Amino acid sequence: MTSRSLLSYAAVAVVALTATACGGSVTGNDNAETDGRTTIVVWAGSTGATEPLKRQLIDAFNTSQDKYTIELEVQPASAEAHAKLINAVKNKQGPNLVLDDGQPQGLGQVIAMGSVVPLDTYLDAADSSLKKSDFTKGMLDTGTFNGQVYSLPTQGGDFALIYNKEMFKAAGIEQPPATWAELQEDAAKLTKGTEQYGMYLPIGNGEGTSYYWQAMLWSAGGSFINADNTQVEFNSPEGVTALKAWTDMIKKGTAYPTSLKTPSDNGNTVAMTSKKAAMAINGAYNLGVLDKALGKENVGVAPLPPIGEPAMNLGSNNSYILRGTPAQQDGAWAFLQYWLKPDVQAKWDIANGFLPTNTKTADDPSWTKYLAENPRIKVFADELSYAKSRPSIEAYAAVSTALYTELEKAMLLKQTPEEALKNAEAAATAALK
Repeated sequence: MTSRSLLSYAAVAVVALTATACGGSVTGNDNAETDGRTTIVVWAGSTGATEPLKRQLIDAFNTSQDKYTIELEVQPASAEAHAKLINAVKNKQGPNLVLDDGQPQGLGQVIAMGSVVPLDTYLDAADSSLKKSDFTKGMLDTGTFNGQVYSLPTQGGDFALIYNKEMFKAAGIEQPPATWAELQEDAAKLTKGTEQYGMYLPIGNGEGTSYYWQAMLWSAGGSFINADNTQVEFNSPEGVTALKAWTDMIKKGTAYPTSLKTPSDNGNTVAMTSKKAAMAINGAYNLGVLDKALGKENVGVAPLPPIGEPAMNLGSNNSYILRGTPAQQDGAWAFLQYWLKPDVQAKWDIANGFLPTNTKTADDPSWTKYLAENPRIKVFADELSYAKSRPSIEAYAAVSTALYTELEKAMLLKQTPEEALKNAEAAATAALK
């Protein structure tokens, strides 16, 4: 996988850091070098072809000042990232900064150890180039636990409807669907038995299913969890409506069945490139693969068609500082401010298919020029204006597991939507307690 987060969970295509080996520490060692600089060890997932750019940007920071030296340690992807990070911290072998963690909702377990530095004081400082006001509420919420900011979103993303223009034309469809009802109608027109399906839906036992479905729930007018994060609320009439929006298509045979899903089907990209599906929910980071397979002129992007109100779930890779000496913590913060400078973040986002996480980057001339030249990316960017985040709570992983386990059963038609949400509520409630 590459560092595409849930940004796609289909991701998201998420890179989570693997905390195994190590260089940096949270031991209190000042890491001072002979030249008087303090070494700041940064862990980050691999970004493949753009890895040289990351190192170039880090080198630029290192040469721009004489107090800190950033030492990058690239970590392989892992589904057990936070468990390994916790183990490293326990053994005082963790980094000073985790860069672009693809599973920020799981940070609560590390915070509970007292190992993560709250960022409120840094953000509120008069000399800080970053302020809380530079982030939308949804973006800031991705790293806010119990009222304190512990991580900042450094790579943004969401999802939209990707569709095959060639298939649309063959079916006599002139425009992408503007509502979910229209999508269901179009999917029927685009379906050709088992040769071609109108829509790919996320049928699977993983976070991606919960991630996408939460946007459907919000669009139907439902709530995922209450305001103080103590009780799930997805088992509701709105929740049933949101789930039936998917299961009805499975019953009618207009959606891509789970029997065709493969382990390598990253965010349904394979279903699209093989022309087994005419529409899918996907992220901007996969457009390059789709363009190469289908031809850029045939790959269309439209906002996620709503059931009721437009809704979107944020995908973000977040960065955070681990406890160390004052010099280590200050150095990590200095680099984090640099990494989120508008020109730096815009350059990184453009190279990787990410979206800005702060308003200053969104207004940067290089980014606005990029959007003007790439209207498909603008669709994803515009959705951020109403996007919300998943709850940042320690129990989120367990709650999500309870939900996607039952959603999958409903999608496989092994139980009704009502039964699935009732069972998910019971398991999620137990997890919260």
